[in-house]
Amino acid sequence: MKKFAGLDKIVLVGFKGSGKTRVGKLIAKKTGFEFLDIDSLIEDAHAEKSGKRASVRTIYKKLGGDYFKKLEGKALVRAARTKGTVVSLGGGSPLNERFDKRKFRNAAFVFLDVPPDDLFGRIRRKGFPPFFDKKAPRRTFDELYKKRTPVYRRTADFRAGNSDKTPARTCREILGLLQNRKSGKVLGV
Repeated sequence: MKKFAGLDKIVLVGFKGSGKTRVGKLIAKKTGFEFLDIDSLIEDAHAEKSGKRASVRTIYKKLGGDYFKKLEGKALVRAARTKGTVVSLGGGSPLNERFDKRKFRNAAFVFLDVPPDDLFGRIRRKGFPPFFDKKAPRRTFDELYKKRTPVYRRTADFRAGNSDKTPARTCREILGLLQNRKSGKVLGV
C-alpha cells in the first residue's frame, strides 16, 4: 500500500466487455484493496428497495432504464465514499447524471481500452444486453461506442490497452503506471 500513498481508490472505466471486473479483481488482490462492482451495488440497492434479488440485466429489462439509472446513481455515490477499493464502473456509469469524478477523492481512473471489433466479439459471446437492438446489435454497439469512448478518455487519468494480453499482464501494467504516476495525465500501455 505504501507504493500507492495517497491513493484511496482505483476506478476502472470502459465499455462492457473491456475486462473491468476480471482486471479489477486482480488489482484488488495485488493491492489488498477491496473489489467493488457497480453492478453488484445496483443489485444490492434493488434488493433493499424491493426485497427481491435480481441481476442488473433483469432489473434493466423488467423495470426499465430510468429505474436502473436511479439505482446506478445511488451506487456511484456509495462507491465514491469508499476507501481502499478498486471500483469497476458500469459501461454507462460515467454518463449517469449523478456521476461526479470530483467526489471520488484520492482516486486514479484507468480506462481499459479495447478495439471495437474485439469488444463487440466479447459482448456477442456473452450475450447482448437488453438495451441493444436485437435486429441491429452492431449498429447499437457502434452508436454507444462512439458516444462513450470520448467520455472514458476524458474521465481517465491513465489508459491501459486490454486486448492482446492476459488480464494478469494488464494488471501488472496498470500497477506500474500507478506506482510511477506523476501529476497530470499519463497515457500509455
